[in-house]
Amino acid sequence: MPNRNNGSQDQRRRTLRSLLRRRRIGTQQELVDALEDRGFTITQSSLSRDLTSLGAQKVDGVYRLGVDVESEDGGEQLYLSLVELQPFVRSVRPAGPNLLVVATRPGLAQTVALALDSMAMPEVIGTIAGDDIVFVATPDRRAQRGLERRFERLFSLGR
Repeated sequence: MPNRNNGSQDQRRRTLRSLLRRRRIGTQQELVDALEDRGFTITQSSLSRDLTSLGAQKVDGVYRLGVDVESEDGGEQLYLSLVELQPFVRSVRPAGPNLLVVATRPGLAQTVALALDSMAMPEVIGTIAGDDIVFVATPDRRAQRGLERRFERLFSLGR
């Protein structure tokens, strides 16, 4: 039986990250049990904070890592281009000269916002995410239109 301890937060999050990469886990209780099997005693509220910190989200009934988590292999991010966001985005439309409204599948706006922020595109100053809407701030109308065109090309590829 593993030695029970609280472990450091960093160790626990590394273990949690590894679990999410290697297994399909559908409930927080499964995560608590898996962490306990590895010697970490954790409350549900601490687990929720850890999941948020890792950018993990429940997608199609399974917890998955978000875009701000680096791969243990090479440090690359999970979403490297807009093409990889295609399954998550439903539509894009401008709102004024410096804002794009990106509609996503329910529950995926934060994932899309983190991905857009992590891509370091000059067209994106920042994002604000709700549940299924992301507001994307652009420096000017030209950048807004350029980003909108990039999304349009994305939609024409897959639809």
